[in-house]
Amino acid sequence: MPSLGKSLVRGLKKVSKPVFSQTRDVTQRKERGLHPVSELRRFHLLVCCFFCSVCVSLTYAFDLFTTQFRRQFNLTSSDLTIISTVGLVFCYFTIPYTFIFESCGPFSLFWLCGISAAIGGFGLTGVFRGQIPGNTATITVFYAFLSSASGLLDTSYVSTLVEVFPRNRGPVVCLAKVMTGLGSSVLAAMSDTFFVGSISGFIYFLTALVMVVCIWASLVIVLPPYIVNWWRRQDKTQVEVTALRSMSTYYERKFVPVPRLAIGYTVVLLLLVFFTIEAPVMAYVSNISRGGRMAVGAITVVLTLCIFLMLLPFRALGGMNDSDPELEKLEDSYAATHAKEIGVEGDLVQLDDFGQEREAGKEDGVETMEPIHNTKGIDTSSQSEDAAGKHSRQDPRYTGTIKDYLLSIDTWLIMLLFVFYGCMGTIVMFNSSTISIALSGHERSTQLSALYTAFLGVGSSVGRIAFGLFEAYVQHQDPENRKILVTMALPFSPTLAFLAGLSLLLLPGSTVLLPFILVYLEEGVFAGINALIFPCLFESNHNFLYNLSFFVQMCAIISFNLGMFGRNIDMQQRRLGIPMDLECNVKVCVQMPLIVATVLAFCGIFVALAIHIRYAAFVRRSRGHLRSQGASGSDPLAGTALTEGEPEESKVRTA
Repeated sequence: MPSLGKSLVRGLKKVSKPVFSQTRDVTQRKERGLHPVSELRRFHLLVCCFFCSVCVSLTYAFDLFTTQFRRQFNLTSSDLTIISTVGLVFCYFTIPYTFIFESCGPFSLFWLCGISAAIGGFGLTGVFRGQIPGNTATITVFYAFLSSASGLLDTSYVSTLVEVFPRNRGPVVCLAKVMTGLGSSVLAAMSDTFFVGSISGFIYFLTALVMVVCIWASLVIVLPPYIVNWWRRQDKTQVEVTALRSMSTYYERKFVPVPRLAIGYTVVLLLLVFFTIEAPVMAYVSNISRGGRMAVGAITVVLTLCIFLMLLPFRALGGMNDSDPELEKLEDSYAATHAKEIGVEGDLVQLDDFGQEREAGKEDGVETMEPIHNTKGIDTSSQSEDAAGKHSRQDPRYTGTIKDYLLSIDTWLIMLLFVFYGCMGTIVMFNSSTISIALSGHERSTQLSALYTAFLGVGSSVGRIAFGLFEAYVQHQDPENRKILVTMALPFSPTLAFLAGLSLLLLPGSTVLLPFILVYLEEGVFAGINALIFPCLFESNHNFLYNLSFFVQMCAIISFNLGMFGRNIDMQQRRLGIPMDLECNVKVCVQMPLIVATVLAFCGIFVALAIHIRYAAFVRRSRGHLRSQGASGSDPLAGTALTEGEPEESKVRTA
């Protein structure tokens, strides 16, 4: 059986090699004297991640269906809470998929995501069209499939993106993640223009979009060569594995072309401005003609597709013909030029399958091929220790295995922070209609629901962009004398959640949109923090930590959304004598959950401060340790520093 398995793996790798070869493109670029990292390929991946992010926001589109769900199938508030909670549980329970991602990469996950979206989308459409019985159970099952696709898509593309752009992960990741929030505005605009009065048609469109994007992503979104997982190690020699891992140096030092990135942010800003104007107009102007609505939808589509402008093959945009840094070194050194023929010790120099120069020698009677241009001080023996040495601008990070991270106080402080200020976001994001009716005293129209969903996209997008730019600012400081750390942004989200909670409790119900916008902004910052905090503070196992945070959020959703919010609504409606098939329009129905969420957000401020204080102390100790090693004449890049309160195996290096 083991030999059969190996033969199957070998056959699959042989069939897929023309599409997924990690060596072909590198070798071709080396032969042409170009930089091994192709910026056009990286930005093609970024554009695909941009549309993956749009598809992830389909969970937020649930609010667009709330009114029709209730009317068509006579659902209660508790039923809607059950549907949204179960869906979010499937969305966030992604830890089992970590083992697939770590061993085989994201390819199979994208196909699994497409299948899940197809089942959920076609099933929900059948429910709306009367082909499948419409009740709480069937709607919950199919919505869970859609939500599962959303969670899988998110964890797969984000975990890949942070590895492909390690030098500029902040602005790049947040450019993609911004569409998770702004995508809800895109979907709201599409629903209110092309699919007016046709919920089933809109769900068909969502399903087709997710399936197409998943197939596209499976071909484009690939882990960088220096991450050698189980699948890539098959049929490769140790020399080939070392050559792949040595590519980390190129990725760690490669700065993205700023003009291309600027195009992406320009498109996002145009979308923000457009939706800020479009959402109120579409919500409150009742006599818009069909032609006007179609024009709004067309503008939405055109602006979204403008992201492809980042891929224009113009030299002025940068990244077209970057020269190979190794060739530049050779041209600067006469001795290095002769090294192409004879090594330092007279060993023959050859090109390997990756286009890298290696000298042939013997060690213990065994022929070896060693790279002759390795950067001194950089260890490429494992993906968790890949570093760019002295050229890195990354602050010291916690290192260790998954077990070390699970035993770390810092890991669980971050998870506790997510729970504390995630409570407010969970309650408001997925029960905005119920809260709005309870605080204002009257039912929310379909147009007003679209307005709320649109502002959700705008607010959360601003939050994501703000945190991404903050992380970029931190990275551009002098790494030897950096005063601002990325953890300084952590108290911002719980502060916003606390202010939003006070506003919901104290302001009149007619002003409910203002605190909602604060929550949307807080959720945007939270999304940026969730995607970037683990690569910024921890050196390895980013996908596991990201999925662990999803699991913690899933537990919070069950506790707060279903256990606290849903049951409290039912209890208050029975106490007030309000029929269960009607929305509760009394403030007391939502008052207790909002008070709990506000108190937890306030506690989250102090948890965030504790995380920052611990990390700042860790950075000071690590920098002092490295400076002392440098002063003693040893290589500072090889130094390590133990983390206070961490397992003894957990050390730090600058990556």
